[in-house]
Amino acid sequence: MNRSDGLVVVVPKDFDRSLLPDILTSRQGWIDRQLERFESLPGRFEQDWPPAGIEFNGSGESFRIRYENTAAAQPDIRRQGNELTVELPEASTDEELVALLVRWMKRYAQEYCDCLASQLSVQTGLRFNKVVVRGQKTRWGSFSSRGTLSLNYKLLFLPEPLLRHVILHELAHSVHMDHSKAFWALLENIDPNSRVHDRQLSEGWKYLPTWLE
Repeated sequence: MNRSDGLVVVVPKDFDRSLLPDILTSRQGWIDRQLERFESLPGRFEQDWPPAGIEFNGSGESFRIRYENTAAAQPDIRRQGNELTVELPEASTDEELVALLVRWMKRYAQEYCDCLASQLSVQTGLRFNKVVVRGQKTRWGSFSSRGTLSLNYKLLFLPEPLLRHVILHELAHSVHMDHSKAFWALLENIDPNSRVHDRQLSEGWKYLPTWLE
């Protein structure tokens, strides 16, 4: 669910779509709660805009943002310590600024998640081939049969235990590609609070800045 598209239902290509009405009816309470949340949230331009900073709960780092006009044709970001200098052409749009910040956050998340995933791999003995950071709309992460660990850059806004949980969850798929009892047993062994973390992930949206919706 997002501001631009509303409620989006994603199903596999071979899914029996005749089942959707009953499924949506069974989830009506959750849908109504999410609609109320979106109606109560301030719009991107009704709150502090442009953002004065970025705070990553997952890594414990925060960055102050300073804005400068530039004669260059393209916007750019420079980092010095925990300060980001955003250089914007005068004709830049809000959408271009968001896209610029997202590109920078993806680079940051790639570096941080590479390191964290490697640490957790050593601790658990669960192997992966590489980490790829994306901006998935419906998933926090996934694990491919080739050992690719795909993570959503927005994970960095979540509390550190939830970020670790998602990575551990996907690493467990290196042994069990399904969600069998054996998978959950392995996950609970490496993340004893996995059940609690899994429930908390359903409300992960509340940690994201509204301008990122």
